[in-house]
Amino acid sequence: MLTSLNRKLIPTSIPSSPIQRTFLIPEILRQEFPRSLKQKELKEKQDHGAGGPGMERIKFLHPSEEEREILKEIAQKVRKAPEEIFENFYSRMVQAGFEKALSPIFRDPVRLESLKRRIREFLVSYLEDPTSPRIRTRIRRLGRIHAELKVHPSEFPAALLILWEDLRKQLTREEERVLTRAFFLLSAYLIQVHFLSRERVLRNLYDQVRRLNRIYALLREINLLIFEEREDPGRLFPQACDILVHQGGFYLAAVFMREGGEVRLMGASCAKQAPPECLSFLQSPEFRASAYLSQALAQQSPFLFEEIEGDLPAFGPAKPRALLALPLELEGPEAILLVGDAKSRTFPKEEVLLLQEIARDLSLGYLHITKSRELERVIFRDDLTGLPNRRYLLSALEHELGVAQKEGLSLALVLLDLDHFFTLNASLGHRVGDQILREIGRRLSEFTLPSRGTVARVGPDEFAFSYLLRKSDRSFAWLKDLEDLLSAPYRLEDREIRLTVSMGVALSEGFDSPEDLFAAAEIALQEARKEGPGRVAFYSPELTRKVYHTLDLVRKLEKALEREEFLLYFQPRIDLRRREVVSFEALLRWEDPERGIVPPGEFIPVLEDTGLIVEVGAWVVKEVARFLARLGPSFRASFNVSARQFQEASRLVSAIEEALSETGLPGERLEMEITENLLVAQGAEEVLREIRDLGLLISLDDFGTGYSSLAYLRRFPVHSLKIDYSFVKGVPQNVEDSQVVMAIVSLAHNLNKRAVAEGVERKDQLAFLLGLGVDEIQGFLCAPPLPPEDFLIFVREFDPKSCLP
Repeated sequence: MLTSLNRKLIPTSIPSSPIQRTFLIPEILRQEFPRSLKQKELKEKQDHGAGGPGMERIKFLHPSEEEREILKEIAQKVRKAPEEIFENFYSRMVQAGFEKALSPIFRDPVRLESLKRRIREFLVSYLEDPTSPRIRTRIRRLGRIHAELKVHPSEFPAALLILWEDLRKQLTREEERVLTRAFFLLSAYLIQVHFLSRERVLRNLYDQVRRLNRIYALLREINLLIFEEREDPGRLFPQACDILVHQGGFYLAAVFMREGGEVRLMGASCAKQAPPECLSFLQSPEFRASAYLSQALAQQSPFLFEEIEGDLPAFGPAKPRALLALPLELEGPEAILLVGDAKSRTFPKEEVLLLQEIARDLSLGYLHITKSRELERVIFRDDLTGLPNRRYLLSALEHELGVAQKEGLSLALVLLDLDHFFTLNASLGHRVGDQILREIGRRLSEFTLPSRGTVARVGPDEFAFSYLLRKSDRSFAWLKDLEDLLSAPYRLEDREIRLTVSMGVALSEGFDSPEDLFAAAEIALQEARKEGPGRVAFYSPELTRKVYHTLDLVRKLEKALEREEFLLYFQPRIDLRRREVVSFEALLRWEDPERGIVPPGEFIPVLEDTGLIVEVGAWVVKEVARFLARLGPSFRASFNVSARQFQEASRLVSAIEEALSETGLPGERLEMEITENLLVAQGAEEVLREIRDLGLLISLDDFGTGYSSLAYLRRFPVHSLKIDYSFVKGVPQNVEDSQVVMAIVSLAHNLNKRAVAEGVERKDQLAFLLGLGVDEIQGFLCAPPLPPEDFLIFVREFDPKSCLP
């Protein structure tokens, strides 16, 4: 245990600016230098303290004693000079940009006069004693004000020149010469203060990590180390200690850090002549808990320990004769660089300066590395999974494409999309969804070695997987392994979850850029999604042609609304009990000037993918209401709402409100059809209740094909269940379809909701549905979707016997 140490504080620090860098000889080192040298440096210290760093550079402009007397006489003339002499000076100040900054003063005559008086008093005081500490302090303050006001450093000297022109008329030739030198000196002071202020601003803006780029000749090895270890902050301090000991000749070097009350050894090295116990002693809890180390960590400046006698018993006779602790500024934890010397009881000035530079560069290096890693994490990493993101993937693909080309290999890029993840995330909660995403990232990372490819998360529920293919991989059996890996059950929070994954695959042949390869994989993934859940699609030029066709379709659809190319067709819904038309469903159609009526399955998915459905859907609501207003009060109309419209519910609600207000219809005459999946969307309950409050009826379309449950049906204000066509078409011959339809009808009636069958085309289907007690039917058996005028004729002439028994 350390008992007593002779401690002396070295009151020196190395300023962070090159302009300010100077070395002030510590009291403890004075005996090392001749008296003349000490006096010279003390004089430098006094000069710097009075005038600021670098003021000696313009000392040649300082006035002599004779010139000082002349300046005092000029000062009196300036004091008595008429106000007109200063008018041009003030005008120049206004032009220089002071007016905007000081406009409140310039608009107030009283304050303006006060400002002018202070300026005159300053000039008088300056001329009376231009080099006094008081004047220099005022100059520094004035310069800082100019910098804060963003006034260019040449502007005030330019104003002084105008004042000089006006004053010289009242001066002798000698007075003019002396005033010129004095104004030059003042201008030089202000310019220097300006640039020092600018330097401080830039230093604060660019932060300490930027300063790592400055390489010092005396610290070449340390700076090279910082560059070499920029990826691993854990190696920086141990390697730096090795350099200090094995190349710098020091007895020992160690870095200690204290954070949260715990002292840790971050790196250490001992010279060959040190005893074997050197490193173990530095690592020991005894030394890390010592009062000596605690005091050294608390210091804000270099701390020297001399004449170490009985304090380091582990070293024996081969102990260091002096120890120097230098603080490391790490923006948080306290840390020191500890250096020992076995040859001298003190450290010469040059070594102290070098070690302070090393400590400062190590601090900046550590901060640069840690902040760069944090910046890299932010820029190139996905926070949730820890995987690389899309930006990183594209960078990695560029390298992997080069490797593939060089080695004659093929690079496969696989984009994976989790099927129905949006629904799962909404129903089980984001916490479970996040756990699934992390688990998928883990499984993908374990699937391949980093040398074979890259795994990245490139979207909310999308991942990317690059893979350098060997000959044995050309069978693509690994894709099946990947699919099996990702579809294996996910056991989370006492539940087992199964997922399917759609995959798009693009091979590197024919692609020179990572962006093109990624775009090809995206096209393949889009094709896989169209084919259904759990499908895999490979990129081909044919897919590109499909994409171009889709893009052309998007451009046409963007113009279709303003050109009034969209139409509404209406398909009647028949009440089986009343045997009459009571409602109709509005179906969107598009009449392309070139192609005529375009199949809905071709353009509606594009509207939804691009978001155009939001605007088109608002138009549909208003058109349906206008048409419904032409019919009797017993009719209802239904319209469909997509998931994209639900995501922008405010636009949907606004369109409904406008439609009701414009037509005067009661809300219950409109029925909004949604799919079951929308019930589990986040915020669905609030949106549905808001729409229900407007009086609208809610119908579940395509019932039986989605993910709803009895809990949702009981909780949400649903008016009717529409049995999907896929079930209706099989009845009564298909037993399973018949049982499903029976169950849905029974469920609807038990929950006091109406059962509506869509896609009714045959009389045997109708007979079966009548027997179950279905409330309404819709289908080609009674009528196809009709243009508005044809629909009106159908309603007017409808004969129940034409389709009903």
